[in-house]
Amino acid sequence: MNWKIAFVDDEPLVRSHLRSLLEWEKEGFVLCGEAGDGRQALELVKSQQPDAVIVDMSMPGMNGLELTRQLLGANPRLKVIVLSSYDSFEYVRGSLSYGAVDYLLKHRLSADTLSVVIRSVRKQLEERAAQLRVKELADIALSRSVLHDHLLGMEVDMQPLEQYFSESGSSRDKPRFVLMLVQLAHYDVLAARLREEELIPYLRSVTDLCDQAGGGYPWSCTVALDRGRWAMLITCGTERSELAVAQWIAAKGARLEASLKLYMNLAATLLISPLVPSLGKSQEAYRKLVQEVEGQTRQPVHAGLSANEPYVTIGQEKRLLAAMEAADGGEAVAIIGEIMGSDKQGQGKAPILERVSAELVQIAAKIARKADIPAEWMVQELSIFQRPGLSSDQAQATVCGIYTTLAQELQRLNLTSGHSRHVRQALQMIAGRYREGLTLDETSERLGITPSYLSRLVKEETGRTFTELLTEHRIERSKQLLLEGDTPLKELHAKLGFSSNSYFIRVFKDATGETPLAYMQRIKGRS
Repeated sequence: MNWKIAFVDDEPLVRSHLRSLLEWEKEGFVLCGEAGDGRQALELVKSQQPDAVIVDMSMPGMNGLELTRQLLGANPRLKVIVLSSYDSFEYVRGSLSYGAVDYLLKHRLSADTLSVVIRSVRKQLEERAAQLRVKELADIALSRSVLHDHLLGMEVDMQPLEQYFSESGSSRDKPRFVLMLVQLAHYDVLAARLREEELIPYLRSVTDLCDQAGGGYPWSCTVALDRGRWAMLITCGTERSELAVAQWIAAKGARLEASLKLYMNLAATLLISPLVPSLGKSQEAYRKLVQEVEGQTRQPVHAGLSANEPYVTIGQEKRLLAAMEAADGGEAVAIIGEIMGSDKQGQGKAPILERVSAELVQIAAKIARKADIPAEWMVQELSIFQRPGLSSDQAQATVCGIYTTLAQELQRLNLTSGHSRHVRQALQMIAGRYREGLTLDETSERLGITPSYLSRLVKEETGRTFTELLTEHRIERSKQLLLEGDTPLKELHAKLGFSSNSYFIRVFKDATGETPLAYMQRIKGRS
């Protein structure tokens, strides 16, 4: 951090000498202005607000002693260094009694002498800044706690919050505020994809962006509430025009939306209250904004489902989990097609479609997190819902694309077991196309090698033939479908790539020692 310093001397040569005596930026200072007499110095300090001033003692009109008195009387935190040609005890005592930090003689001034004083001044400024920062952080934390509890309906002492905003210079007789409510979109997905140790600093970053948009201490106070919601109480300062305040707050909201999108790729709903006449009325304003935002998210329901219940049923979620456990992107796409069916489409169904999509991506994020697969890209894909005129087909394609990509990643993780490239690719094809009647010849042709070479590689590396691996995968997948119980037994063979139901039953019995029906009854009876 560079501190600001100003030079006050009626002799231009002296000011030039001061400029060249030190490398000021290396010392932590930047020259913000120069003045030739006391009157100019007062105007300079008022406009530039330097942190330190070097003042000549002997100047026409107002001398350095009087200037020091006036400067430190107006701003006791200013660091004044007196520069003089006179080794006078009265001058030294007078300037130091007014609060000057040091008294230097011009004829003894050197780079070393001045550097020692400047570094001492810089240390004092840094210590003072650290003390102020500690106090500021304590004020912010206390005020946020008071505002948080007040908004949630608790009885609290509002004095710390009043003191907080008084630092902004707002009108004390008629203070006015505006409350802004920020609600993140897809918060459940965000919470699902991040571990707690990642989520907490992530949400803190959102708080910081809100605080910056509102103006920060002491012009705004931001509190984090629950489930991706923030409240920002912003003072209107001395502005009395309601139109001007509305435009000013709208601009802040637009900047915040842009910042959330640019820096964190987050979409949010922002609601702004009418003017709040006092801090005590902020609770009522908050309740109205909450009712409004919850009214926007609580949409009409389908099939008698409560607005607070998930659209993806437990059974559907279990089927998705089973499909992804098998890294079966095709099956996942089919299930998604059922979930995002025609009853979620049409005019007025966009909010439902977005919520269903968010729930599906939340499930995908859980699967990814369990497998230690990064899931940030999933939330980025949901930004498609910010586009006007989004069709149901586009929404479904987006969600299906997420699950297809996730299945490919899961396949990749499942197959990183030391197999050669050709065997890994063959296993991937089995996992992705087992229901299509895949053959050794077709697989080898896709891989660009002969069937006999692929057959030998598979046998050497897995201990089983290609057909045995394909059958094994189908049988494992059939066990999952039997446990789900959503597919009739007579239709299972078609989902698994078997030519007939009788052939499926025979293969299943050869592999497990019992028929599919017996297996299902035994497993479900055990549970």
